Amino acid sequence: AYEMSDDECWHRLGLEALRQGNHQVVEMSYQRTKNFERLSFLYLLTGNVEKLRKMLRIAEMRRDIMGRFHNALFLGSASERV
Repeated sequence: AYEMSDDECWHRLGLEALRQGNHQVVEMSYQRTKNFERLSFLYLLTGNVEKLRKMLRIAEMRRDIMGRFHNALFLGSASERV
């Protein structure tokens, strides 16, 4: 996947890594394919609050209203959801 730089390869690698429980490879594949929704959910499942906060800031910079809402919901931040 590194050499090919193909999103489809990264996506398939992420699916297989997820099936095998290798969340580090899943995280890397979601980052490479810019799959922000799944990446946020992965951080929620692994309990990585710091990276969830970072995803909230990224959603704000991208002006992604639903991404911002979901990340704020995952973080339990009522003020950010409004």
